[in-house]
Amino acid sequence: MEDDCVCDYDSTWDTESDGDEPAAESQTRRSSQDKNKTSWTLWHHTPRNTRAAKDMQTYRRGYPNLTDDECSEDKMNNLQFYLNKFPSSPDDVYIESFHKEWKNDYKRLERVHSYIQWLFPLREPGVNYMASELTKKEIEAFKKNEEAKMKLVESYELMLGFYGIRLVNNETGEVKRAENWKDRFGNLERNMHNNLRITRILKSLGELGFEHYQAPLVRFFLEETLVKKTLSSVKRSVLDYFLFAVLDKQKRQELLRFAFLHFEPKDKFVWCPRKIQKQFRKTDKKPDAIGNGDGKDEAFSRSKSKDGEAGVQPKEEGVDNLTKSQKGSDKTESKDKNKLSDASAELESEPETETETVANGNTEVEFTKESLGNGNDSDVEMEQSLSPDTVASTSEPTADSENKPTNNSDDTLQEPDNSMQTEEDIDPKKPPQEEEGR
Repeated sequence: MEDDCVCDYDSTWDTESDGDEPAAESQTRRSSQDKNKTSWTLWHHTPRNTRAAKDMQTYRRGYPNLTDDECSEDKMNNLQFYLNKFPSSPDDVYIESFHKEWKNDYKRLERVHSYIQWLFPLREPGVNYMASELTKKEIEAFKKNEEAKMKLVESYELMLGFYGIRLVNNETGEVKRAENWKDRFGNLERNMHNNLRITRILKSLGELGFEHYQAPLVRFFLEETLVKKTLSSVKRSVLDYFLFAVLDKQKRQELLRFAFLHFEPKDKFVWCPRKIQKQFRKTDKKPDAIGNGDGKDEAFSRSKSKDGEAGVQPKEEGVDNLTKSQKGSDKTESKDKNKLSDASAELESEPETETETVANGNTEVEFTKESLGNGNDSDVEMEQSLSPDTVASTSEPTADSENKPTNNSDDTLQEPDNSMQTEEDIDPKKPPQEEEGR
């Protein structure tokens, strides 16, 4: 059966690197594959966003069909902008002024759409026709300029703050929630054009020498959308675009594995081939899993060490100790009664002593029974510790525990299917939306 999750424009699981396939060969192979499309593919909408996959593949392969115009360094507008020698257009803002005046001005950052192409330039055009596209020579010159790179990190931190995120490690690119994350996440949910901006930011980081910043940011969004169940309107872009902007193939594979293991329902996951998904399932299985139906769990338990067996037997030993104590007290009582019959004259003079001995035996039995009752009570307490409130608190995402409880459990279960539906999924005839990163 044909794997419906194999994508012609995704080389994540190919043996060659993203840049190894020549443009002409790629185009020939694609044309041949397009001619051999099955009738099923022609009449049914493919589950994965093929247009997004193609766009991200083109980026990862360095725009193989793009030719650059020759230009000197003084004509490299993006580099000059970051050296504070050239203003952005049409806003006419220098980079230093931008960092000072626009930082934390969230209304202006949201409302204005012409600055993002200057902060994070690409080799492809965007909606601001007055911005300049990067060239290969400009990219090399930018990577060698420490001042420009330092200011690029400052721009990155500025935009992270706008999204409710903070850069906690400049070396690794690790990011975490900022203090204002609730408010900024709400803005992300309401204004989905920011998904395009984030895609552009990830691409630009990869172009200008900060490839190692890509995976931490994508991992952050995967955790928020799939684990903590926040940012539902960003989820599809994370899987279609953000993840496939990561240039490091090994890190991209690791991110896909993380995404698959936390995505529900699994049969709706379309971002890697089914055979890869099977491998993920196998590696995720725990060797000590109980009740898998194949008898391995029994073999595992039998191979336990004696220490492991001792951990299973405390309750039985407790019961044995109780039985022994009861028998011992019964023997004590019977022996004491024999003493009563053999030396009745002596016991008549001190009846309280014998009575106390028997009473102590009874007390010991009663105390032991009480101990057993406590053992049962501890089990009850354990069950009570897993009360519905506790279960609910453990099953809720971290974000929900900090944020307002707007979704119930039913919404959480149904959310993946709803978020998977896009306009393209609903109406295949509808013209494609604008590419991410514009």
